[in-house]
Formats: sequence, C-alpha cells, structure tokens
Amino acid sequence: MVLASQYVRLGIMLLKWLGIILLTFALCSCSQTALSTNPFKTRNDASLFTRIGGLPVLTKIVDQFIDEVATSPRTKRSFDGIKLKALKESIVAQLCKLTGGGCVYEGETMLNSHRDAKITEAEFDAFVDMFRSTLNRFLHTKEKNELLKILAPMKRDIVTK
Repeated sequence: MVLASQYVRLGIMLLKWLGIILLTFALCSCSQTALSTNPFKTRNDASLFTRIGGLPVLTKIVDQFIDEVATSPRTKRSFDGIKLKALKESIVAQLCKLTGGGCVYEGETMLNSHRDAKITEAEFDAFVDMFRSTLNRFLHTKEKNELLKILAPMKRDIVTK
C-alpha cells in the first residue's frame, strides 16, 4: 500500500509540474502575441498593393501590358505619338495609389487624358481583354478581380459616346 500511495503522489507531482510547464508556455505565447503589432493579420488583410507584390509586380504588369496594347492592331491607334515610358511610369504611380501603395499620382484625370482620344467601345473591350490576360500572368483571381473592380468606373471617362 505504501508503494501505491508513493506512485499516486509521484503522479500528482508530475501532473503539477506538467501543468506549470504548460501554463508557462501559454503565458509566453500570449505575451509574445501581445507584443506583436497585429497577431491576427494575414496576407489577405494586407493592402491590395502588398498582395499584388508592390511596385516590382505593378511595373512588370504595366510594362508588358502597354507594350502589347501599343502594338496590337486592335488598340495601337490610341498610342500613336504617346511617350510610352512616361505613360508607363504614370500608370504605375496611379495603380500604386489606387491599390493602397502610398504613391503619389500627379497625372491627368482619366476624363482629361482621354477627352480627344475618341476611344470606341470595341477598343476599350480589346484593351480590357489584353489587360485581363496580362493580369492572369501575375495575379491570383482575388487580387485581379479587386483591381478590375477599382478600375471599372473609369470606363465612362475613357470611352467616347
């Protein structure tokens, strides 16, 4: 009987130590969590700019896209006489700002910059098709759709009625 009670006491003592160890671990985890700025922030909570991949990815998207639309028979008319390098820089800054990247966009409004371009529905639709294709190479569906949703209202300022 003495042996059995010693085993019981030993078991109780081990359980207490295990409890202390687990409690210490839990407290350390909680204090570490409290010290971080936002322990529950995930990549999905980040700005669209961050989720896209920031300026490096926006720059690649814009470079490839503008190169394509400036040479495509369906859309190149709109880019005659346009300085593509300056246009690309302006579009990157605008997309950066619109997606929460903190950039400053100093370009024209969409209405002013497209006022005399006489962009048709067909040209705009071709432009959007090529843009979607470019975005598919770089972005996940969620980010692509978020970006397109931000840009969609610009159609009324771009297409000539």
